[in-house]
Amino acid sequence: MVRSPCFAPAFALACALSTLGCSGGTPSGGDDDDDIGPADAAIAACEPTSAGAFAYEKIATWADDARGAYSMIHDDMCGGQYTGIQDLAVPALDEAGVKAGLAPIAGQCQDNQVWNVVVDSEARGHEIVSHSYTHVNVTAENANHEVADAKSMFDSNIANPISFYVYPYDYFTPQTIAAVGAAGHIGSRAGLRDDNDGFDNPPINGAEPVKDLEAEFDVWPRSYSKYALFFPEDVLTVHAYNAIERGGWALREFHSVMPDGADPSQHGFGPIEVTPYKRHLAFLRDAWDKGVLWTAPPSTVVRYRRARTACKASVSGDAITFDTTSPDCVKYATPVSVIVTTTNDVPRVDGTQLGGPVLSRKLGPRRFSITADPTKGAVSLTGCANPGFEIDPTRELATRPMPASSVCEIETVAGTGSPGTMDNLERAPEQLQVLPNPSQADGRNGSWSWYPQAASVEITNEGAGAGNRALRYRGTGLAAWTGVTLAFLGGNGAGTCYDAARYTGIRFRIRGNVAATDELNGKVIVSLVTAETQSRDFGGDLAGTGGHFNKVVPVTAGWTTVSIPFADLNRPTWGATTSLTAVAKGKLQAIDWGVTNMASSFDIYLDDVELY
Repeated sequence: MVRSPCFAPAFALACALSTLGCSGGTPSGGDDDDDIGPADAAIAACEPTSAGAFAYEKIATWADDARGAYSMIHDDMCGGQYTGIQDLAVPALDEAGVKAGLAPIAGQCQDNQVWNVVVDSEARGHEIVSHSYTHVNVTAENANHEVADAKSMFDSNIANPISFYVYPYDYFTPQTIAAVGAAGHIGSRAGLRDDNDGFDNPPINGAEPVKDLEAEFDVWPRSYSKYALFFPEDVLTVHAYNAIERGGWALREFHSVMPDGADPSQHGFGPIEVTPYKRHLAFLRDAWDKGVLWTAPPSTVVRYRRARTACKASVSGDAITFDTTSPDCVKYATPVSVIVTTTNDVPRVDGTQLGGPVLSRKLGPRRFSITADPTKGAVSLTGCANPGFEIDPTRELATRPMPASSVCEIETVAGTGSPGTMDNLERAPEQLQVLPNPSQADGRNGSWSWYPQAASVEITNEGAGAGNRALRYRGTGLAAWTGVTLAFLGGNGAGTCYDAARYTGIRFRIRGNVAATDELNGKVIVSLVTAETQSRDFGGDLAGTGGHFNKVVPVTAGWTTVSIPFADLNRPTWGATTSLTAVAKGKLQAIDWGVTNMASSFDIYLDDVELY
């Protein structure tokens, strides 16, 4: 058994995990598409022997017939607090032999004059991914600048044209998805994750080449992940396991990497410490060595899915030939893994295309993966008596992580009973969703969110008192249940618990109007979201769906102060939570102000939200 030297630290480690495997020598060709194995990963020259007859089995669903695929993207490269991407992430990736997508913000690369770190990272084999021009929410109005101009800026500074896009704040619309495609990107990270959870419906993309511009993903850290019931480091492994078990493609969103024990507030959004990061890379390396998971940059996976479906292959005699008549086979030209079998169980089979070697790996007795670009012609096959690269079936993966019994086990903050301030909205409008929320107190730091995205939410200078600011929440003709939500910790769905046992209830000021055709005309439903009533889709413990403890509150034109003792909240009336009799005050997650789906319009102001 010969393990690939790609995984030995003494080698350059730039091959197997990052692209399609290790080569039996210098890869064929010389352009960037073929740069999928380093020259110093060469093995001894083939000692020819008869492999008997060669037979075609299939083009593998994933490279080297792995059971799943996995991609990593580091957002916000070139940002001042994100230098850990080039200083820590890239060296760790190189050491492990893993290639990732790196997503700089074009304008920040220009303003901070750090194009050199982008160019250097690309030269190491990592894919450069566009993360917009200025990192604002991309809209139909600004898409030309944030998408097309960003691509032009990147393409003028790096070697390979940008082909994958990452939306700032993961915000997108059908119009912006269309703009990303029209600008020349073949894929983007834009999957709507609201219906996902870490159990029944994890955010895994299928093997078939669909929705390239709406790729599902998961986010590090855990508080933004769809695996909220798993401990932080397990979030990484379980996402990869889901790709293996479902035969799909897992996409992982990271930001910066920081030294162990560093202050995360100095390293941008959601940094990961370098030690757990390296452990994750080691897991990916093991998964490739065992032949179960292929890790590659996002555009490589998009192209592979397309080329594998569009291109055809066959074996005649000692040659693989390809049918490239499909336009997509040429458009997405990339190496694909052709699985061939032999009548003799030789240690190795080599392939030659255009006079140079292609990637070859033994998968098992008489079974080999030959990886080559169909658009570059036939591949000649030769049996070899000496060993080459092969999977290691004796290698065991780390045990699949198990979830906690409650998200409260993973993160709970207990309040002392004072101060009760949750949000008085006295900050600049652009800081509506800032984290940590400066208005919260007593261990709380939660931010605002709302649904659907079509609703309008903003900080306005129309609060309860002269010069006071408030939150304004409005919409017209939405034809859906809507709500604005204030989390106790992190964002709504963060999978955390706030213990408010030292408090009695919630208080807030409200005014506005709700025009509806049902009994909720002129009213909102105030719900207290707890881990007991929140579904696992949104960071709770509930396997299924159900209602929350709630109170119907009238909305009038003048400001009204509403105080609701926890004991006065009505029990849930639908779903899997109707048996609950008392609010789980130790498991609070959020407060929600909901508007009926029968509302033709609503315009609501909220201010001075607090616990008392």
